[in-house]
Amino acid sequence: LMAFPEGTRSKTGRLLKFKGGMFSMARKTGVPIVPLTISHSYSVWPAYGLLPTQRGAKKLHVHVHDPIESEGRTDDELVTLVREAFMTTLPTSQHPLSKKAEREVESEEQQ
Repeated sequence: LMAFPEGTRSKTGRLLKFKGGMFSMARKTGVPIVPLTISHSYSVWPAYGLLPTQRGAKKLHVHVHDPIESEGRTDDELVTLVREAFMTTLPTSQHPLSKKAEREVESEEQQ
């Protein structure tokens, strides 16, 4: 089973907050999570696009991380571990903004 923890595509290309469903499912079934980081997907297939807008050759990067055992862990622990794995290979330009920076961007968009 493959699931995207954000539940939607990012409008900015930055990593979004994770939703809990997939972590709860993994914990309840006791299966490991194998994080896959897909870098630069926004440039190939933006959130507003029904289909990819350009070829992904030499743009997209897929990183397969080590499995994370779910047994004996809470959903919050799994979220943290998967996010940490993503951050090791995700370009800085795709890291989430701080809360303050998010508010500033939202404020600018509303003007």
